[in-house]
Amino acid sequence: MESDIDIKRLVRPSSFYKRIKNITDRRPACINVQTNDDDDVDGFREIEELEAVEYKEADENAKNELNSQPDKIRRHLPPGSGQYSVGCVDIMDNDSDEGSFFRLFYPIEKTDILKRNTQWPLWLPRKEYAHGYAIFLKKKKLFGKFINWLGGDVYTPALWQAPLLQTEQKFPVVVMSHGIGGNRTTYTTYCCELASHGFIVAAPEHRDGSASMTYLLKDNISRTVFETIKDHEFGKRRQHSIHRSQSFKEEWRCFEHTDPLGIQWDDFEYRNKQVKHRAMECRRLLDLLSDIDNGRSIVNSLGFHFSLKQFKGRLDMSKVAFAGHSFGGSTCVATLGLDKRFKLGIMLDAWMHPLTEDLCSEVTQPILMLNYEKFQWRKNVEQMIDWLHSNDTDRTMLTIKGACHQAISDFQFIASKAFGKLMEVRSDLSPRVAMALNTRTSLAFLSKHLGLEDIAKTDDILTGNHEMLVLGTTIDLSSQL
Repeated sequence: MESDIDIKRLVRPSSFYKRIKNITDRRPACINVQTNDDDDVDGFREIEELEAVEYKEADENAKNELNSQPDKIRRHLPPGSGQYSVGCVDIMDNDSDEGSFFRLFYPIEKTDILKRNTQWPLWLPRKEYAHGYAIFLKKKKLFGKFINWLGGDVYTPALWQAPLLQTEQKFPVVVMSHGIGGNRTTYTTYCCELASHGFIVAAPEHRDGSASMTYLLKDNISRTVFETIKDHEFGKRRQHSIHRSQSFKEEWRCFEHTDPLGIQWDDFEYRNKQVKHRAMECRRLLDLLSDIDNGRSIVNSLGFHFSLKQFKGRLDMSKVAFAGHSFGGSTCVATLGLDKRFKLGIMLDAWMHPLTEDLCSEVTQPILMLNYEKFQWRKNVEQMIDWLHSNDTDRTMLTIKGACHQAISDFQFIASKAFGKLMEVRSDLSPRVAMALNTRTSLAFLSKHLGLEDIAKTDDILTGNHEMLVLGTTIDLSSQL
């Protein structure tokens, strides 16, 4: 299939174009253009064989709705499969390093999401984020332009700044932490899935140097204005000063590589410091969400005309969970140990290296360890089992067979099968099946420990009763190293 993007909008050397032409000419258009792609057909077949009926029906309904649309739908990630449509908004509560910057996903009234595609936000909020991915991968600036070309016109199937669902219902909360080189939009599909099933999901953009790209808003032009006012008590006039900011300057911060610091990429002291920094960020984010639920005035530095007052009393702060991928998985452990308001954790293919056994021993909450077969190795799995073992707390470990490390991220939907394998963001496992398993296991664990029978029915998938799942690990731990 030929690309629907004008390739002339990017100026690239012909040699570069020739090297990627065979890949880019078949660039996947997420779910809406390549609906008859062989890989997608295989995905539907796998889902049917694996009896993930609800996800198969959701995909078929989306395809049927697409075919009924008179106009071309924008390229987009898969919509959520739950009973709600999804809204989203970005929030930056102040312009300091101590502030929180996150994307909020939340349930809205069910609507024909495809017909309202003009209200969708871009998956890449700014072109700087494409360059951030290139910097993280240690690629040249031209590769950032390629990423922007590949995913710069992909949209999130959620309504930007839509009103929260009008109901008396309170929604449980999930904080979703990105891995190294990620940002607040990297796991949009997973966040939309949770929100479509009735969760309010906050995806922070960490400022510890591990995000592919992030930014702060700093005062650009400021001045002190002197006003003369009349003192009514003494009948005199006096001056006082008012500090007024005229505008803001964006301070962009890309991924922080360790080479210039003279240390190894996996230096323990450095990564351990980062994971503790991340845990503090997540605790502050939960404080902010609590303030929003209490109806306190929150100033969004981004300047959106979006009232957070509508969320007053709508977040169920007694049912708060933490999910994280890779470095976000170790952040999950550090945060659960730091803040007991988080009732459970979901570690998605977690990286244990930044943690210590003592740090893990602080965790008393239930944890789901959902691993991906292609990424995990013996030492990492052994640390999960040994450090997070508990006789009286649920510590379930599951492994998705054939899944690669990016089986939770949006890259698997954006990259073609060939290019995805080249960049190690896809495996032979269909992205739709991988996301269905991620969603189903997460919902089952959340339902089990938060008492959410109305969100997810009791599911025996947590026992590994599924063809593509293994209870425990696929790694042989019996042999001697």
